[in-house]
Amino acid sequence: MVDTRVQGRGYGRRFAALAEERFRTAGRTAVRLAVPDNTPKGLAFWTALGYEVIDRRPDRAHGRPCTVMRKALRAL
Repeated sequence: MVDTRVQGRGYGRRFAALAEERFRTAGRTAVRLAVPDNTPKGLAFWTALGYEVIDRRPDRAHGRPCTVMRKALRAL
């Protein structure tokens, strides 16, 4: 998560790219994540990065409604 005071400066995109690179280096072919449904900006952010909705379900810890998203990772 990026502090709201510095959102829009590219930090989130850089963090996501670094995380995706770690997954790629580990031999993973995709990334999945869950975004709380009450965060439309979060859903828009991940969609803009190429993540696609694959499911909707409650999160495991608190039962909050979430959107599960996935992005295929291109080979190195």
